Amino acid sequence: MRNLCLTIEYDGSDFSGFQRQPDRRTVQGELESAFSRLLGEPIKIIGAGRTDAGVHATGQVVNFLTENPLPLAKATGVFNSALPPDLAVKRVAEADLEFNARHWAKSRIYRYLALNRPLRSACLGRFAGWVAEPLALAPMQQALALLVGERDFSAFQAAGSPARSTVRRLLRAECRCLGDRFWLTLEADAFLYRMARIIAAATFLVGSGQKPVEWLAGLVEKGDRKLAPAPAAPQGLCLIKVVY
Repeated sequence: MRNLCLTIEYDGSDFSGFQRQPDRRTVQGELESAFSRLLGEPIKIIGAGRTDAGVHATGQVVNFLTENPLPLAKATGVFNSALPPDLAVKRVAEADLEFNARHWAKSRIYRYLALNRPLRSACLGRFAGWVAEPLALAPMQQALALLVGERDFSAFQAAGSPARSTVRRLLRAECRCLGDRFWLTLEADAFLYRMARIIAAATFLVGSGQKPVEWLAGLVEKGDRKLAPAPAAPQGLCLIKVVY
């Protein structure tokens, strides 16, 4: 028995998220279907992050057990030959049999890209959120810095989450810009359901001057989901790295 660990990337636009769902196209479903046919045995994929519908990944990590002796040197090319154009394997490695891509992860890093200009983009629309109101970088940076640490992020969790605890440790929350493009980088030990997108939406309200800097930290203190905004559009979010 072998435990293969894969780093994958995907354009999430046409997926109903990572996690397998009946009668829906998902990343996990595509991987399991393709690899089961390819390796001639049932394959069960374990993923490090359960990205939402429309969310992308350049550094998602998955693992699965197999008895197939496929050489590692050929594995990446062989796997990609069986996958659709919007899903690709970047690296393949052998892992300990006990390794679990989700449970062994120390943190996940997400990046949100927002296009900040009056009109939407037809070319970038699949991979960026759109904020029409002018954004100021400094207040966004100040507001995000107030979120770093171990907090109860219940105000940033969308309905429908099975999480038993809403306490998470946010290790990094940064923002930078180049021209009309703003990037938010968030790293946490784990994320609640739509937490990254809700933080992004709240940060843009601060950046546009609709809310003061302290408002973002106040959402954490009050813990009331009704006070926080709806999640930012999914296409701007990307899982860029899983840390082990």
